[in-house]
Amino acid sequence: MREDKLKLRRKIYRLVAEHAKKLDNLQDVYSAVMDSVGEDISRAEAEARVRAALGTFEKGEIPKEVDFPFISVIEKACDRKDENCGCHMSCEPGAIRMDEKGKPAIDIDKCLSCGLCIIACPEGAITDKTEIAQTIDLIKKHKRVYAVLAPAFAGQFGPDVSEEQIKTALLMLGFYDVLEVALGADMITVKEAEEFLRRMDRGDKFMITSCCCPPFVRMAKGYRPKIAGLVSDSVSPMVAIARFIKAEDENAKVVFIGPCIAKKTEAKLPELKDAVDCVLTFEELSAIFEAYKIELEKLEVKMPMTDASHDGRIYGHTGGVSTAIITSIKSLRPNTKVNARHGNGIKECKQILDAVELGTLEANFVEGMACIGGCVGGPGKLVDPEEGARAVDEFAQKSGVKEAVANNAANILFRKYKDRVKLESLKM
Repeated sequence: MREDKLKLRRKIYRLVAEHAKKLDNLQDVYSAVMDSVGEDISRAEAEARVRAALGTFEKGEIPKEVDFPFISVIEKACDRKDENCGCHMSCEPGAIRMDEKGKPAIDIDKCLSCGLCIIACPEGAITDKTEIAQTIDLIKKHKRVYAVLAPAFAGQFGPDVSEEQIKTALLMLGFYDVLEVALGADMITVKEAEEFLRRMDRGDKFMITSCCCPPFVRMAKGYRPKIAGLVSDSVSPMVAIARFIKAEDENAKVVFIGPCIAKKTEAKLPELKDAVDCVLTFEELSAIFEAYKIELEKLEVKMPMTDASHDGRIYGHTGGVSTAIITSIKSLRPNTKVNARHGNGIKECKQILDAVELGTLEANFVEGMACIGGCVGGPGKLVDPEEGARAVDEFAQKSGVKEAVANNAANILFRKYKDRVKLESLKM
C-alpha cells in the first residue's frame, strides 16, 4: 500500500476512535467522521472507506455488530485494470478476479481471509471492516471488558515501549483487565502434545496442527477427504483464553488484539462466536491510542505481565507452535520421535499439503502459517516481521516459566473449568 493511502487509512481509523469516544450513536460517529475526513478524496470514496472503518460495506445504518464478509473492494478507490497489480500477485489461491467492468472483485468461495491483498494493493482499494467504534462502545456499556493480546504483540509499538506499558495503556482505555493469549497457547500446547502421543500410539502417520491460523484451516479443508481426521481439532489460543475468561467471569466481554485480519472471520464462526466479542488489529489499536492521546513510552507501568510460559509466547512467529508442542511432547514422553515441518506462508503451506495428499511428506508433525514469518507477518502488524520475531523471542525469554506444561496458572484454570470449557472445534 502506498504511503499516502496508508496514512489516509490510519487517519480515518483515528477519527473513528476520536468521535466514538465522545458519541454513543454509531450513525452520529459516521456523520462526524465524514465531516472531519477532509477533501483529499472524493465523497464517494470517503463514504466507502469510513463505512468500512465502522464495520460495514453496505449503505444504511451502521451495525452494532459486525458480520461477514470482512474483506471487500472499494471500487471508487481503484484505477487499475490489469492482473499485474500487487493484489492479484499476493493472492495465492487466486480469489481476486476481474469483474465485467474490468475492476478487481473478490471470490468469497476462494478467499482465505488472510488479508494479504489489503497491504499489497497500492491504492488501498481492498479493505477490511473494523470494530474500532464497536470496541469503544463495548467498553462504555460493560464494566468487565477484557483485552487479550496475541503473542505477536511484543515490540509492535516501538523499541522503547515495553509490554507492560501496552498493558497499562489498555487499562487506561477502560479495559477491566489485560491477559496474554499465550496463556491460552499454553493450554492448547499441552492438549496437542497429548493428542500427538495418542495419534502416534494408534498408528497415525502424522498430525497437522492448525489451531492458530484460520487461513491455513480453510486451505486444509480443500484437501478433504485425504487429510480428514489427521488435523487437530483444537480451538485457537484466542478462543481458548476467551472461553476460560468467560467461565471465570460470567459478565465478561472479550476483545482480541493481534496482527491478523482472518481472526475477525474466525471470531464470528457459528461454533466459535461465543468466545470473542470484538477483534482489533495492532494498526487499529494504535489509532485508538493516538485518538486518546496516550503516549505509550511515557507511561509508568502499573501491572506486570506474567501470564504465559516462554513456549506459549513464541507462538507469535513461524516455528514457535511446533517448537512449543515438541518441547511438551518430550516432557511427557522423552523418547518420542518427532519430525516436524512448518509452512512459512501460503505457498509453502500448499506445498506441504500437496505432499500430504500425495503421500510423500517426510514428517509426522505439521504446522501451517499463512503469513510469511508467522503471526508477526500479519497484515495488521506495525513493524517488520524480522523485528517482530526478535521482540517475541526477547519477551519470551523474560518469562519465569519455560515449558507450557509447567505453567501453573494455565494448569489451575484448565483443571477448574475443563468440564465447562470446550477446546475442540468443528472446523474440519
